[in-house]
Amino acid sequence: MGKPVVKKRKKTLFQKFEPIFYLAPAFIFLGIFVYYPFAKTVSESFFLLDSMGKVKEFIGLENYVSVLHNSSFVKAIFNSLKFTVFTVPFSVGLAFCLAMIASKKRKTSPIYETLFSLPMAMSTSVSAMIFELMFSPTLGIINALTGSSIKWLNDKDTALWVLIIIQVWMNIGYNFLFILSAVRGIDADKLEAADVEGANVFQKATKVVLPLVSPTVFFLLCNSLAKMIMMSGLSLILTQGGPLGSTETMISWMYKQASENSNYNNAYASAVIAFGITMIATIITFIYEKKGVNYDN
Repeated sequence: MGKPVVKKRKKTLFQKFEPIFYLAPAFIFLGIFVYYPFAKTVSESFFLLDSMGKVKEFIGLENYVSVLHNSSFVKAIFNSLKFTVFTVPFSVGLAFCLAMIASKKRKTSPIYETLFSLPMAMSTSVSAMIFELMFSPTLGIINALTGSSIKWLNDKDTALWVLIIIQVWMNIGYNFLFILSAVRGIDADKLEAADVEGANVFQKATKVVLPLVSPTVFFLLCNSLAKMIMMSGLSLILTQGGPLGSTETMISWMYKQASENSNYNNAYASAVIAFGITMIATIITFIYEKKGVNYDN
């Protein structure tokens, strides 16, 4: 006897559209609060706007030309890129080192795992205030330990570096948790094989572990890259872009143009330029993905 033929039930209209119903709230939220404002910003960047943000007339690329000829914004672009170049690799690299240290589970693991991931629980404003006290020229522990009297956040040569140090510290906890999870998920046989071959700690980390966790590292690099190029919080809280524009970033510059100067022409154009730079950087990172990321684990 042959197998009984099982007739497939036809999906009802509700069943066909059921996934859409579940996803609709998220799409509506994104549409209202992300995609619509973005589209509005891009479209209105080609128009002349008054101090209330109302459209006056179409002027093409004049807003972009004006912004790119503004020396303070050009400096903000270089500040953002410098901030990103130093922050992203150091925060991911240090997190990888900490994950390697904490890779083996011990009785004391919960203690140092908590300490390593603690920065992600701190808000930007709280972290900024703590480091502001640490780098205070008169009361700060940094000058006390080094015996110097540097005005870290008031010196154009050191202010941006202080922000970089703070941001690296703030990013380590988030990156650490992801990399630690990836490291502990590696097949123990592969690590034992490296030990048998006589690999030292450095070789084991760079030649075995790093390639195996490269998808996680790549995700963190992309995530950090976008966030760091768009950074503005520390600049606005601690230095307000000073001294002499040394810590001004693209987004803090844009914010000031809109909120303080009511210059929506500069604000919209600079926002689109910042997005474009971020997109280009992300595309370059994805080009590298084909060569540097190993998914065959």
